[in-house]
Amino acid sequence: MTSLNKLFSRYFIFTIAIVLILITLISNFGASAFFKNFIDSRNEKQNAKIVNSVQTLLDTDSVSLNTYPFFLSVISRQEQVNLALYYGEELVAITYSGMPKPMGGMGGIGGRIPEEQQIEQKINEDDDIIYLDYSLGLYTLKIGRASNLLFDDANADFIKTLNIMYIAVFALAMAVAVFAAWILSKKFNKPIMQLKSNVNHISMNRFDKMQNCNTKAKELMELSEDIENLAMQMQKEENMRKRLSNDIVHELKTPIAVLSTNIEAILDGVYKADGERMSVLLSQTERLARLVNNLSELTLLETEYENMPMGKVNISELLDSVYTAYLPVATEKNIKLGKDINKNIIINGNEDRLLQVFVNILSNALKYTDGNGEILIKVFLKNNDVICEIEDTGIGIDEKDQPFIFNRFYRGDESRSRETGGSGIGLAIAKAVVSAHAGEIKVESKKGEGTKISIIFPKKQIKNS
Repeated sequence: MTSLNKLFSRYFIFTIAIVLILITLISNFGASAFFKNFIDSRNEKQNAKIVNSVQTLLDTDSVSLNTYPFFLSVISRQEQVNLALYYGEELVAITYSGMPKPMGGMGGIGGRIPEEQQIEQKINEDDDIIYLDYSLGLYTLKIGRASNLLFDDANADFIKTLNIMYIAVFALAMAVAVFAAWILSKKFNKPIMQLKSNVNHISMNRFDKMQNCNTKAKELMELSEDIENLAMQMQKEENMRKRLSNDIVHELKTPIAVLSTNIEAILDGVYKADGERMSVLLSQTERLARLVNNLSELTLLETEYENMPMGKVNISELLDSVYTAYLPVATEKNIKLGKDINKNIIINGNEDRLLQVFVNILSNALKYTDGNGEILIKVFLKNNDVICEIEDTGIGIDEKDQPFIFNRFYRGDESRSRETGGSGIGLAIAKAVVSAHAGEIKVESKKGEGTKISIIFPKKQIKNS
């Protein structure tokens, strides 16, 4: 398994190498093409100059035919070309590699010598030299140059120098790329290693050891924020698990302690096993049974909600019956219980479970609303959704506790303890029932001012009356 640091360095160096190779090839090709055009243009000008010089030589009457080879050799050496001058078909003078060769004919020195014939034959057969013919009246001038630029020493040296320069620049660039890859990979890898370390801390529940990720990369910053949010949520869940364990222990500990103490006292003869004593034992047993039943019911709702029997439920009549049932309780506590219920709103649901939800929420509202307070029950349609609201002017819920009130055994206000009754599972059951109806339950509350619980059933749950 290769580390991200090495992978990044390899990919970076490989990319730089490919780019440099392409730049080198393109630059070399471009430079060669430009250089060839430059040489061709220079040769044309040079050839024109040579032609003018030879034409001037031919037009000068004072120059004898025997001196033509000498003058041609001077021009040949100056311009680094091969020259051959013909009168018609007759070779007058030839220079090969700048060396003059006197010719016979034209009343000259006599017949051709074997060396001259060899040179002329070599001119005709040499594919490495390209000859261009220029007409000078009765004369024809042949100017020969290397067909390949590399055959010219000056050109070859220039191209060699250029290639050496490319190789040197490539080597230097690769060295810089390797160093840059090392620096950049460390810089890029640092926040990733921080994220990895944070994930390891999360896995071991060491949330206090997490560090902020210092990076300007948008994606890494978003990932870091997501990991931090996950850590916060997991920390909350961990705290809730601990709290849940404590609550379960507390819920079980009290009735078990009461049972144990009373049974021991009866066995020791301290208490008599009379009706009053047995009634106490029975009440604690029933409390344990309710707790177990509630937990079992909640588990069933959360795991097997799809098997819940459904039918048409007139939600308006259901909440109206809840209002009627609890109106005496509210009157006794001097609480004003009101209603604003739209008629004949029917949904697809389980009537018994929905009744359980509304009874639980209204019971809590009555429990935590003082005398002279108000509770309002509302049912209405909004954007084709059914909205059920129970709003009170009670003691309210602290903002920090609101996200957790639907968790099992959660009690935001420890000062209430369990004197208000219940097992802390009612709202968890309510949420499970609403979720089984594809609905949503929300809480809006302000400490000291009151609470509003809203239950929303989506359009698909609505049935025509």
